[in-house]
Formats: sequence, structure tokens, C-alpha cells
Amino acid sequence: MIKSELVATRTPITARNGLVVGGHEQEAEAGVRVLKEGGNAVDGLVAAAFTAFVVEPGMCGLGGYGRLAIFGADDGVFTTIDHYVRAPGEARADMFELDLSTELHYYNHPKTVGREAEWGYRSPAVPGSVAGLCAAHDMFGRLPLPQVLEPAVEIAEQGIPVTWDLLVWIARRLPEIRTLPGAASVLLKDGNPPAAVSSFEAWDTLVFPGLSDTLQRIAEHGSAGFYSGPVAEAVDREIREHGGILTAEDLAAYRPRILREPPAVYRDYTYVTAFDPLSYETLNILDEFDLSPLDPNGVEFRHLMAEAMGHAFVDNMVHYGDPDYRESPVNGLSSRDFAAARAAGIRSDRAASRPISAGNPWPYESEGAPPQVLPTQPSTGGVKGTSQMVAADRQGNVAALITSLTSAFGSLVYIPEAGFFLNNGMQNFDPRPDHPNCIVPGKMPIFAAPTLVAARDGRAAFGIAGSGGYRIMTGVLHSLINAVDFGMEIQEAVDSPRVHCQGEATYVDSRIPEPVQKRLEEMGHRVVPQEETPGALNFGRVNAIRVDP
Repeated sequence: MIKSELVATRTPITARNGLVVGGHEQEAEAGVRVLKEGGNAVDGLVAAAFTAFVVEPGMCGLGGYGRLAIFGADDGVFTTIDHYVRAPGEARADMFELDLSTELHYYNHPKTVGREAEWGYRSPAVPGSVAGLCAAHDMFGRLPLPQVLEPAVEIAEQGIPVTWDLLVWIARRLPEIRTLPGAASVLLKDGNPPAAVSSFEAWDTLVFPGLSDTLQRIAEHGSAGFYSGPVAEAVDREIREHGGILTAEDLAAYRPRILREPPAVYRDYTYVTAFDPLSYETLNILDEFDLSPLDPNGVEFRHLMAEAMGHAFVDNMVHYGDPDYRESPVNGLSSRDFAAARAAGIRSDRAASRPISAGNPWPYESEGAPPQVLPTQPSTGGVKGTSQMVAADRQGNVAALITSLTSAFGSLVYIPEAGFFLNNGMQNFDPRPDHPNCIVPGKMPIFAAPTLVAARDGRAAFGIAGSGGYRIMTGVLHSLINAVDFGMEIQEAVDSPRVHCQGEATYVDSRIPEPVQKRLEEMGHRVVPQEETPGALNFGRVNAIRVDP
């Protein structure tokens, strides 16, 4: 049968004075507005992110977390602001009962009985979104924070129309939403999903009472307006009344991890992935191969991408743990020598046996300087389901952000006085006490998703970010490689079909020709074709900016 292909794309945009891209039109508008008012790339990104918390409530929010990477044009320095979740102070390694009757979680660890780590009042971890973005603004912003947050405040006061993608997020979690009165009160209409935007009938508008006030409080007081005072007290009260463990004390103690990472090198580009060793290992492996002579749609390239990602994924899932809380081979996983050893075991004519066995990064751990950890303190204001956004300004600064709640509307725990949902980040830990990614109070779980900024000859070259869980790596790295190795324009680089592998099955975009899929199977890949349809995010949703000197 001859079948048509579903291809969703955007026309590329070229700008001289600055550019902001994101997961929603109003995010980009907010960022551009701030650039026009004299802001820089960080101002534009922060404006876009806080707007995202209003217009993409299923994907990200004040109660979420993220990773932010910045390239500064003045000094050529890369800065990472890792504002991932942290486990609450009352969390324990054995706090969840394992459900061994079902297949492993998406994160390759067991699920929990009653899905307690995935939704409800025990699933939220300490959110970092506000702390991370306020820290970025404090360090690099040019405009006053109230001016940067003004677009988000205005939209929050008006409410948002129910779009079709928003309706899909609500429908996916409808059974759980109906069990939680707070979530149901703002997401449902008379107990049913709301009406989406249509040409034929009226649609509904979602309003989150208290959200504009919370945003205004952050605008006036910085992160302190979220992590202390009425907002923190409202979170504590809502969680405690329903048996959860997240407290006002946890919020007050939260600090992001701010790093000056030694940049890695891919071909002749320097880059950081925002402290994601999985992507460093993948690109280090691929840097051992000359991809440029290969057909980007051919078998050899698809095979090498799947093998590199698969090897890096299992290495990181087996060995990575928050280095602030346990001995972990973070430098070893990111080591070029370790990647070279792994690349030497990749055959060009045969896939490695599945599941791929993990390598040993420990002998390589001493190599490389550790990232410089910068001191943090709560912001006082003054002069980020998952979404993504990137901003660039005319001075050559570039900032890229991944921002998330983990699942659509996160834990579904809604804070009625403050107008936002909390994340369900506790599911990102491994519930097995003896695992490197186990639960420890204050610890950050593994976050294997790159937020990438790259430079060439000391000048910004790329900013790339994505959403879609572990498929973020797939989307971001394919986009970079397509542009760097195959010379594609940035929109073509984002649009081109991808493959994804976590060490077992090789998922392929259904647009990849059947002969290529068949040859991959003959080489030992367990090929699973997937069509990229709206709402699926089978291969990630990507925004990217390329800077032409």
C-alpha cells in the first residue's frame, strides 16, 4: 500500500536583533516583547518561560523544574543553572512499595504500588522552576524582574482558551483528575472535559485563580515570593492535609545547582548539555566516527545513532547518581576516553546484543576538571509535561531551557490559593533503596535530557532544547548532528526523521524508508516504527536557533 506521510513543520525565521522560540506562540511573543524593551537573551527566555507556565499548564509550571544553559558573549563562558527537583526532607529510600507485577517504568525502574510516585500527594518533589529562572535573571538579566514577568501576569489575569493539545492532556488524565477536587475544579466543566477552540461553537477558557497574584508576588520579591510567605504556606497546608511530605521548610531550603561546566567538543564546536552526562557520552561516541560522508537517511547513520544512544543510556542508568550525595562516576561517563572504549566495541555491520550491557566508567573517573559550582542564595527580585524555549540577542548571548512538570499537570495536586500544579518528580527517582538513583532527602534524581548551547571560534552557534522525556535527547542531538555533520539548515535539521534507543528496541520514525528499516532488523535491531502524530512526541518536540556570524 502506498501511504502518505504526516509532516508537521514551521517556516524558518531569520532575525538580526534577536529571536525567541518556544512551545507556544504567546511564549515567543512575550520574549520578543521583552527584547524590544531592551532586554537581553536571558530576559527574553525568562519572560517566555513564565508565560509558558500560564499558557502551557499541562507541560510546565511554577511547581515544576528545569535545566537552563547560557552562553555569554562578553566572556565566552557557558553557565548551567540546574533547577531540577530535590527530594523532600521526610523522603526515604524505601518510602514506596514496589509494584513488580507490571513492566518497568519509562525510566527503567520498577513502578510503585498505587502509582504513588506518579500522581497524588506523595509524588511531588521540591520544585525548582522559580528558583532557577530567578537565579538566571539575577546573574544575567538586564531589565527589572517585574517588567520581565509583566506578559505572564497579564495573560494569567485573562485566562487561556482551551486548545486541542490542552484538551488532549486533560483527556489523557481524566480518571485521575476526577478523583482530585482541586484539579477537577480548574480543568473540568461540570465534571467533564471542557470544549476546545472550534470554528463552529464557543469554547471554554481556563482560569487559575490566584496565579496572577503569585506571579506578581514573584515579580516583586523574586524567588522569595514563592519559597516563603503565603505561597509556601499554601503548599504546605494542601500537602499536609492530604498525607503528603512536601513542606514549607523544604521550599525554604531549596537551592538550584549553578555550574560553570568545562565545555565539551564535538567536531569543532564547544558545547554544554546542562550537566547531562548521557548526551556527553553519546556525542563523544559519535565523535569517534566520521558521519559526514554518510547518507543521513541511510542505514549506517541510523545504526550508529541507535548504538551510540543505547550504549550511553545503559551506562548512565546503571552508574549515575547525584554526585552531591554519593560517589558517582560523572566525569567518567563524560570522558572522551571512556567513549572511545565504548565506540571501539560498536560494529558497523551488527547491532550489539540486546539489552546492551553497561560499560565501566570508573577507570576514567579521574579525567577532566569537575564543574565549578557557583554559590547560590534566594533571589529578592528588583532591577518552565515539558516545554522548551531558546532565545538569542544581537550581542551574541544564547540561552536554552527545558522546563517540566514530568507528566501532564504533574502530580495533579493543585494549590488553590496560588493557582498552580505541583510536579510529580518523585517518580524520577529509582524506588529501589540500593540503586545509585535512589531517594535521599535533598537529592536530585537523574535527568537524562540535554539543554544544549554551542559555540564556534568563541562565538555562539546553536541553542537547542526539547520536550518529550528521554526523547529530548533524540530530538536535540539529531538536530545538532544534522546541522553540523550534514550541513542542513536548522529547520530541516529539526524536521528530519529520527531514531531512538535506550539499549533495547530501536524506535524509528515511520518516514524512514522500509528498506532501511529492514536492513536494521537484519543487523540485529528490534525495529519499532512509530508515526509522529500530534500529541505523541515519539521523537521529541524541538526548538532551535542557529546563529550565523
